[in-house]
Amino acid sequence: MKSVFILGGTGLIGYAATEAFLDTEDYQVTTFSLPPVPTNGVLDSRAKHHFGDINNMSDAEIVKFLKGHDIFVFAGGVNSHYIPKKPAKEFFFQMNVEPVQHLAQLARQAGVSRFILCTSFYNYFHALWPELQLTGLHPYIYASVEQEMRLMQENGNGLITVALRLPYVVGLVPGRVSAWKTYAKRLHRAEFPLYVNHHNKATGGSCYMTAKQVAQALIGAANDEVPSKSYTLGWRNISNEAFLALAKRAMKSDTQIKTLTFRELQAIAMKEAHENELAGREAGLEPVAYTELLTRTLYVDPIEALDELDYHNDNVELAIQQVFTSL
Repeated sequence: MKSVFILGGTGLIGYAATEAFLDTEDYQVTTFSLPPVPTNGVLDSRAKHHFGDINNMSDAEIVKFLKGHDIFVFAGGVNSHYIPKKPAKEFFFQMNVEPVQHLAQLARQAGVSRFILCTSFYNYFHALWPELQLTGLHPYIYASVEQEMRLMQENGNGLITVALRLPYVVGLVPGRVSAWKTYAKRLHRAEFPLYVNHHNKATGGSCYMTAKQVAQALIGAANDEVPSKSYTLGWRNISNEAFLALAKRAMKSDTQIKTLTFRELQAIAMKEAHENELAGREAGLEPVAYTELLTRTLYVDPIEALDELDYHNDNVELAIQQVFTSL
């Protein structure tokens, strides 16, 4: 039986992964999460759970903690919607890049044989659309690309590194308010307009998968036969228009979705960027530049990941409805 260490065990992905690994009965699981300790049944009694900030521990303490584990799953870090104090590039590098590279090095010292990173599908679009200069414009995407690159550089000398580029992930953690709460509030206030092109046709979309599917992919990535590699995951490509309709239906909202031209969309983004500037803050996804991505289809064909990681069908639309019904 192998032992898995999950950093971020009480988050959406960590929670799903803990249950999935335990249910195979082939793995022992240890989780490490930021406080507070949940009191609502989130913690699976079959696993060992620890709380604290691993970044505040000494190298010797971390190595000692990791000894005896075979697999390290990094499901922590700061997400793309965080708006820190300037400079954001430095903040995201410190929070998302440095810990991954450092922990991979310490994991190797501790005898861990495999390090699996949950990162962003923006890395895929950075490579697909170099003309958009995503790493130069968006601090979060810069850090996400650096995070993956530096982890893959750590491959070797007894450690296999695998990066999973995740699209939007939907699901629920018992007793926790979904991260989609802000989206739901803005939708209620009609602040999530839909871009339409010069033919008055709605454009834009993204890729989604469930937390359960991510957990299955993590089990696949833990397999000894899976090589060191970056995989772009996904399942359902959904237009922005269809996603908004799903969310509205789940919330039983009669809010009318505004349709905006690209110029109007950019005007809203410029106002948001100005407000951030006045507050001394900087978004991980720069608002004005992000309008370009809002109007594109951020779709994924995950055939390679499906083939090698063997995650399965799940009802993404139902999961989206459940999330927004809970809000």
